[in-house]
Amino acid sequence: MSDQLALAYGDRHAGQNANLAAATTGHRDDRTRIEDAVAELAGKGKAFTADTVHALLGADQPYDRNIVSSVLGIWSQRGWIVEDRDQPAVPSGNRARKGSRNRWWTGGNNVPEARNG
Repeated sequence: MSDQLALAYGDRHAGQNANLAAATTGHRDDRTRIEDAVAELAGKGKAFTADTVHALLGADQPYDRNIVSSVLGIWSQRGWIVEDRDQPAVPSGNRARKGSRNRWWTGGNNVPEARNG
């Protein structure tokens, strides 16, 4: 890996960690809710996308949607989820993402169990 690419990944992971650290407030813990949802999906052995995570979380309790991508990035880095390259990326169902595409993920090694449920 080139030095520039390594630096870019380092910055990316630092940003993801900072985003996750900011996701916990005194009155709600978005990170835990999102990690529990990802753990549930990864444990099922079926492929899922960020939209699948959003659907599982539902609209009844608000959360910071940006945390989902940080959780997926950190979990991928740790090997807890892996990209399912057999399935092509799909358009995001979130209109605010303006046509971006979601990758498919499956459970990897040592997937943590959900803490709240």
